[in-house]
Amino acid sequence: MLIGNIITSTKINDTNFKISEELDSIDDLLPTIIIGWKKTKEKYGDDVSILHKKIKDNLYWTFSPTERKVDYEKDIILFKELCYNNVGKNIHYVYLDILHGKLHTIKKIIKKIYSLKTPISYISKTNMLYIFDENIIFGVDLNITELIGINKDKIIDRVTRFSNSILIGNEIFNKCKEYIKKLDNREKLLPYIYKNGEYGKDSDISIICNK
Repeated sequence: MLIGNIITSTKINDTNFKISEELDSIDDLLPTIIIGWKKTKEKYGDDVSILHKKIKDNLYWTFSPTERKVDYEKDIILFKELCYNNVGKNIHYVYLDILHGKLHTIKKIIKKIYSLKTPISYISKTNMLYIFDENIIFGVDLNITELIGINKDKIIDRVTRFSNSILIGNEIFNKCKEYIKKLDNREKLLPYIYKNGEYGKDSDISIICNK
């Protein structure tokens, strides 16, 4: 899944970033950094300052390694951190509070979950169930459902019966764990990553859950 753009004529290997020599070929909704003061100056002229690395919202520049290596290395690290922190920023998170939530609110959330057309779900090792679709992640604590007498296996069975639903677990987590570490271990984003990344394109992936 692409989370940012790096404009450079130097070869860089990073599957999470679009590496390009020109701005015209990128998704400008993603954060972008231009490598090289000379290249930046040629593109933007007097609209950029050597004292400010931010050109405008979502667009940055830094020196090339041959211009100022220390600045380049520091700025690339900061840019990648910014991009990883940006993942899931526009996604709404809704926690289904079975213990303390109001009954009409709980019913409304459950009704919304059942209306999802292509949900992707994930169960963490701590028994948190996350369901993603329509730019919303729903969270359900299966430990609490069992505490009040609802068998978690029944919930898992209901989730797998959703239209076009896929339940992902250990296999996907193992593939994504390095990615998740860069996201400060925000496991709730796994269904979103699955749906928007290379894993979501694999129709042969099996249904696996952490039981």
